[in-house]
Amino acid sequence: RLTLWRTQLAAVLDQPPYEPITEAHVTSTPDFPSAKMLAAWLQLQLGVPVSCDLTHTGLSWGGIHGVRLVRSSGDIELTRIEPSVARLKQPNQPTHDLAMPRRSLRDCLAEELRRLDPDEVYGRVVTEGLPQIIVHAS
Repeated sequence: RLTLWRTQLAAVLDQPPYEPITEAHVTSTPDFPSAKMLAAWLQLQLGVPVSCDLTHTGLSWGGIHGVRLVRSSGDIELTRIEPSVARLKQPNQPTHDLAMPRRSLRDCLAEELRRLDPDEVYGRVVTEGLPQIIVHAS
């Protein structure tokens, strides 16, 4: 369920300015454990503190609501604005609405079954990343 989020965030960081990220924040509903996985992946990839804010936002859909990457020139924000659309905001760039549909269980399983070898990144996220995530619940 994180592939689209990870792809978008990685693509954003491949564009200038090539400044380091100093911290990151993931916001999600409390009933979505993948948010903690995304936070752990970001922490391992970026080497910065990452918080995971679990909150009831009053939106009609659950899951990850957004990711904010902090850097000196300004924050990068990827926020779900509808169940299948996310908005990307970056300093000195136009705002973009991106197709990010919620993936079905069938799609997720099909992706997993394409690779039957051990997933080393997932292993590191679970063993090294998750224990370090700061979770705020409200």
